[in-house]
Amino acid sequence: MTPTVETSGYRVSPRVVIQPGDRFRVAGGPYYRTQAGERIPLAARGTFRLAEVWRKGKRVYLLAHGAEGYAVLHVEGRRRSPVPGLVPRPYRVTRRLKT
Repeated sequence: MTPTVETSGYRVSPRVVIQPGDRFRVAGGPYYRTQAGERIPLAARGTFRLAEVWRKGKRVYLLAHGAEGYAVLHVEGRRRSPVPGLVPRPYRVTRRLKT
């Protein structure tokens, strides 16, 4: 199944929709849990500019450009990891920033 590109943007809350070109911040994201119980974040950090919204079944991904280049951010739906200790937690869009 190939992802489809959403043209209507991504709804963050009932009143906020981010469109391609909008800047936003994220929280959460995937992390690795060691055997000692320590969490090591594997997430992209900082401010991003939305390029595209992809939908693949129940999963939603945001293609965004940040300080370290482009990143694909998983924001909705469940994923499973074949790697023990890797928790593929989705990102949360915390706020839209003024452009």
